[in-house]
Amino acid sequence: MFEIIDALVPTIIAFGFPLAASIIGYAKMSETERKEVRETFLTLKSLFTGGFIGLGLFIVSIGDALTINSLKVVGLLFLIPGTVFTSVIVWKRSKVKGMTTVLFLSVFIYFWGLPV
Repeated sequence: MFEIIDALVPTIIAFGFPLAASIIGYAKMSETERKEVRETFLTLKSLFTGGFIGLGLFIVSIGDALTINSLKVVGLLFLIPGTVFTSVIVWKRSKVKGMTTVLFLSVFIYFWGLPV
């Protein structure tokens, strides 16, 4: 019982504090700023890049904490398309940065998603 709680604490800290800070910051915004944030984050570009990567990282970390490899695979299935979309967007701006992004995210996904 305590092993599961001990494993979930880093995940809760890593994802809970930024989420709480984001919610508090959103609550303090004016209505026009809230509308701008909603319009920005609800575009397909942001959902397919940051959304897929964030959701994938969260699912992988939960699967890693609970030692459920099937959850890690599901998380990787979100991370891979998010990485591809991100690298395509970065590639359009700069070829070197695009290749660096692909290399960095691929190594990161490999080592974090590697079953122990």
